[in-house]
Amino acid sequence: MRSDARILAGVLAVALGASRGAQAEALLSFAPAAAGTGFEESFDRALENDRTPVIRIDAASLLQAEGGTAEKPPEVKRPHTFWIGVVSFLTLAGSARNSFGDGPNQKFHFTNEGWFGQNTYAGGGDKASHFVSYYIVARLLTGVNVELGMRPDNAALLGSGVSALAGLVTELGDGRGRYGFSWEDFAMDTLGAVSWLGIAHFGLNDLISFQAGLVPHPQVVCCPYGGFGKDYTEEIYAGSLKIAGLGQRAHFDPGPGRYLLFSITYGSKGYPYSAPVVRERQIGFEFGINFGQIMRELGVPEQKLWGKVLYFLFDVVRIPYTQIGFQYDLNSHKWRGPGIGDSFPGGGR
Repeated sequence: MRSDARILAGVLAVALGASRGAQAEALLSFAPAAAGTGFEESFDRALENDRTPVIRIDAASLLQAEGGTAEKPPEVKRPHTFWIGVVSFLTLAGSARNSFGDGPNQKFHFTNEGWFGQNTYAGGGDKASHFVSYYIVARLLTGVNVELGMRPDNAALLGSGVSALAGLVTELGDGRGRYGFSWEDFAMDTLGAVSWLGIAHFGLNDLISFQAGLVPHPQVVCCPYGGFGKDYTEEIYAGSLKIAGLGQRAHFDPGPGRYLLFSITYGSKGYPYSAPVVRERQIGFEFGINFGQIMRELGVPEQKLWGKVLYFLFDVVRIPYTQIGFQYDLNSHKWRGPGIGDSFPGGGR
């Protein structure tokens, strides 16, 4: 994990260095064309001789005549295609390593995991995890691609495509292992990646986000039914509406509410190791703190690299103990809460 962070930091450093170089080159390229040509002196002499001068009218003059402002042409970054390719390759290679290296090889096979059903091995916690995880991967890749010079729409398209492809690679690896190729998992991977693509394309990032978070793990009645796979009891996933963005778009002042998120959450409890009678599939709603809005009002820069990293992390990570809400257990048809999503009455000793 530490080496991956160094690689990413190195790629971003190259992108920033190239960006600075391109900016300097642009400033040199657009120096005033009339400097040193004698145009000003000729114009003065024409006035002295009472002659009508020949005046060159450029785009800036026309803009000023129409009441507009003259602006320098926008800086155009040249995409660093080599590093963009390296980042995309490393993403796919990481997915292949995680899935193909998980357990011994078996005959390739498919599996039907039953989506969010009560009798599935993870109670749907794995499906929520796949959706949010590949949303985050697509969003992260988009940010890296923009730093490496891609236009935002193209960066989001490539980032989302690579994220969905990474999900396919993961399922191909699972297909030769004990889990099997799950088309439901791949569908949730793709849906997560495409969701980010839609948010990026339509500029909805000020309004919608998805987060993954941890909650305290209770002492669970363990292991009478065996099973295999990951326990999702201490994980929770959320889709959030940003009150500040809603207020801005709907033209109302939310007051202190602008510091809040309204979230729909999902988590499974006790799968796959607790007795089926105590397992829970919890769907909930909650209010939490919008740390991004707080940082914005504190003046944390959104265009600096370190600022971008902070905004990204606080937008995709659900910070424990900064929200409160209620959860409804789909198995027992009972409400849990108020709490932070860690309620699991049947799982405690």
